[in-house]
Amino acid sequence: MNLSHIRALVTRPEPQAQALADSIIKASGSVWTMPMLQIKALPETQAMRNCVLSLEQFDKVIVTSRPAANLGLELIEQYWPQLPIHCQWFAIGGSTAAELEHYNIKAAFSDAGVDSEALLNLDAFSHIQNEKMLIIKGVDGRGLLEEHLHQAGAITQTLDVYQRACPQYEDDELVKKLESHSINVILCGSGETLSNLGRYLPTSRRTGFHLLVPSERVAQQARDLGFQQVLNACGASNDAMLQALAQI
Repeated sequence: MNLSHIRALVTRPEPQAQALADSIIKASGSVWTMPMLQIKALPETQAMRNCVLSLEQFDKVIVTSRPAANLGLELIEQYWPQLPIHCQWFAIGGSTAAELEHYNIKAAFSDAGVDSEALLNLDAFSHIQNEKMLIIKGVDGRGLLEEHLHQAGAITQTLDVYQRACPQYEDDELVKKLESHSINVILCGSGETLSNLGRYLPTSRRTGFHLLVPSERVAQQARDLGFQQVLNACGASNDAMLQALAQI
């Protein structure tokens, strides 16, 4: 794969931003990072400990993101050297599932998308009346997942392990970076990252480059915000992003 035609700006949070940037550089592309999302681990509380200590009570455990996988399992491993064997694990997206593999967890995920809707279309969620489910996530997520599970009769509990924040930059810092490096594609890994990008990028500047996003939902959000050259990578993994870059 040769990405020598690519001059990319990666906006995902660290350390994922640098990992993706390194992959682009390896394929001969030029890349800069400017995270549009910060991940801050929540301090451990007694409520979090109580939730983790009751892990064996859950039929299914759903992990919503890579930060949730890393921070959630770091917490769980403190109290569960060996995980309950009957729990079924699920991940939103292949990237999150890959993070869980680092903890020897084989999590099911949907090949059809990287959002809650795709996960809920799995057969495992077709009959879930009275099943107990734990959702490991960040504070103030979309809420669709928990809402749907409730409506389907499941008993849910959430374990928030991080919070998101918008990084602070000078008002013109993003525009200067785009112009000084002749950026021709911005890689944006989530709807919230896209919203934060919009805070620093005036509407009049949302043309002239490709915007690469992980799903059709985020692609539509981007078009609604005035981005014109929106490309759906159909995934948030490094491989999905690289394959999409190669098509530009």
